[in-house]
Amino acid sequence: MRTLVFIVFLLLPAFLAAQSNERAELEKKKKQTQQEIDVLNRQYEEIKRSKKESLGQLTLIQSKIRLRNQVIDNINKQVRVIDGQINESYREMRRLRKDLDTLKMDYAQNVVYAYKNRSKYDFLNFLFSATSFNDAMRRVNYMRAYQSYRTQQVEAIQKTEVLYKQKITELTNNRKEKSSVLQDQTKEMGELVKDKKEQDEVVNKLKKREKEVNNMIASKRKQANQLEAAIKAVVQREIAAARKEAERKVKEDRDRKEKEEKDRLAREKATANPAEDPAVSKPVTTAPVATAPVKKEEPKRTASYLEYNKEDLALGTSFENSRGRLPYPVDNGYVAIPFGSYTVPGTSIKGSQDFITIASPVGTNVKSVFEGEVVSVFDVGGMSAVMLKHGKYFTTYSNLSAVTVSKGQQVKVGQVLGKVGSNLEGDGQLDFILTREAQMLNPQSWLRGN
Repeated sequence: MRTLVFIVFLLLPAFLAAQSNERAELEKKKKQTQQEIDVLNRQYEEIKRSKKESLGQLTLIQSKIRLRNQVIDNINKQVRVIDGQINESYREMRRLRKDLDTLKMDYAQNVVYAYKNRSKYDFLNFLFSATSFNDAMRRVNYMRAYQSYRTQQVEAIQKTEVLYKQKITELTNNRKEKSSVLQDQTKEMGELVKDKKEQDEVVNKLKKREKEVNNMIASKRKQANQLEAAIKAVVQREIAAARKEAERKVKEDRDRKEKEEKDRLAREKATANPAEDPAVSKPVTTAPVATAPVKKEEPKRTASYLEYNKEDLALGTSFENSRGRLPYPVDNGYVAIPFGSYTVPGTSIKGSQDFITIASPVGTNVKSVFEGEVVSVFDVGGMSAVMLKHGKYFTTYSNLSAVTVSKGQQVKVGQVLGKVGSNLEGDGQLDFILTREAQMLNPQSWLRGN
């Protein structure tokens, strides 16, 4: 029993620390998500001043609802953790109470027994009644062990009482924390109801503008087709240029090897046939010429874009390793229209795009998300676009009202490329496109915080 109490006393701090870490991590995640919601709330208040509801406004509300559900789910996890700790505290308290009662009863029995037999346990009488020196030493050791056992009993009782009091304090704190967390849960549930109500209001207003919104989506789709065609043309041009350069290098290497082989054969021939003495006529003998085995040509393999240029390979690998850590191309903005298909519930409004549209105030600086080379600056629907190459990856920043870079320029991370332009409704928007060669990718999963 005494050993078990000591083991529990030693292991309890580690167990409590693990539970405390889990609760701290959940609380940290809740605060981070709440901060994201606060940012969205500020952005939503800004766009509410607009006279017309937009898809961006709906997307913003849907993002708030998604984050709000994350907060509620986090709170539910906190409640489950706290409930588990409360139940554990109850179990520990019952066990400690039982151990404490047992220890006190054992100690009381030992005290009573020692009192009743105190004449027999008088140390001097007990010692001098020994029959020999060895017997006396055994009796001394016995008395010391007995006194040590009594001392350990007292210490065990004291430590168990400390543990019991700690459990009472922990249980009280857990109850208070659970009450506070449940209040947060009630508050977040109320905010979720408000968010869903706002979503319904925006959907209803968009439904009234259904035809107008569909026309804007059609115009956006037409512009997107032009944009994607331009991007593919630039990518194909870059690949063709890289292939041509690679073929040139291969040809130069082949010509060099052929020249080296001819020079080697000439040297061997000169060594095998030294100049003859013109005074002595010797019959000319023709030595058999050894024919080299004909090597079967391997089928030509289409080289990947990665193999054309070592610098491009290194840059592409570095870009790929930055997935999920790339900065947003604007300091103040949010994803108004996501990558892929989207619909507005209860309406015929639907669309699809292979990039993301970021809402940001008109005139906001647009920055490079990674170092690279400007491979094209072109016009789409009256607005400018800048395309950068990062090895095998390309990023395109479209719907710019102004451009501050030129083709062939090397740019760094965060370097300003231009300014955010306006959409058909006059709101600031940036189309951000990411491709792996000609393959469209979802940029949002590559950006920081997603």
